[in-house]
Amino acid sequence: MISVSNVTMRYGSKVLFEEVSTTFTPGRRYGLTGPNGAGKSTFMKILTGELDPQKGTVVRPRKLGVLRQDEFAFDA
Repeated sequence: MISVSNVTMRYGSKVLFEEVSTTFTPGRRYGLTGPNGAGKSTFMKILTGELDPQKGTVVRPRKLGVLRQDEFAFDA
């Protein structure tokens, strides 16, 4: 289970999201949608631990698998 509590992220004066709280239950599937620049990728990076939120906490399992979408990863 991944639990998000009061997570806030801003870039300069632009607020991407503020005080977000939610829980992701194992075995369920979730989708994240929104316009370009809304903070979807930033939120995913916070969920995986790649970025720390400016405010709030994220609790994630000890083992977390992440499939990165890097189209250039295997070019070499």
